[in-house]
Amino acid sequence: MWKSLLIQRTLPLTASYLMLIIAGIVLDNILHIAHLVWVGRYLGILGTIFFALSAVYSARKKKVIKSGTMKLFLRLHCNAGWIATLMIIVHSGIHFNAILPWAATALMMIVTGSGHVGQYLVKKLKDEVKLKMKQLGIPPNKDGDEEQYWDSLTVKALEQWRAMHRPMVSFLVLLTSIHILSIFFFWNWR
Repeated sequence: MWKSLLIQRTLPLTASYLMLIIAGIVLDNILHIAHLVWVGRYLGILGTIFFALSAVYSARKKKVIKSGTMKLFLRLHCNAGWIATLMIIVHSGIHFNAILPWAATALMMIVTGSGHVGQYLVKKLKDEVKLKMKQLGIPPNKDGDEEQYWDSLTVKALEQWRAMHRPMVSFLVLLTSIHILSIFFFWNWR
């Protein structure tokens, strides 16, 4: 039972995602207890900046940014995305009062969960390929030809995941932009 796919893969993934949500709720409660609820408003701004920072991975992938390793940019993307999600959870707190914030927060959680699954899939697929090669007695090729072949298979497997993740991110950017514009429109500027 402990070697099942559910226990070894799904449970840790779900636990880490739930820990993110719990951390956001705990931090929001701490701000409420300390009478610092106003901090949450500004965490929304910081969270949005961290989401924008996470987009540099896409810029590196499309070779807009030419220096730096993809691994570094992927790590930056994942970490900035998680920090942003935590800040936005605290920002939204438990006091949703309009449809747009509900929709944006729900979609953000789906996008974050999707990204978490994708990150996990990349790591596990690469580990499984290496294990299979070792079991088959295929030595690692120093030229990297075989590694490139297996990496291409990993990329093909992830294309289906990316086909869902990218449109969700685009829609999240749209909802976030509308939210920000509505804040500027309705903000008490006195």
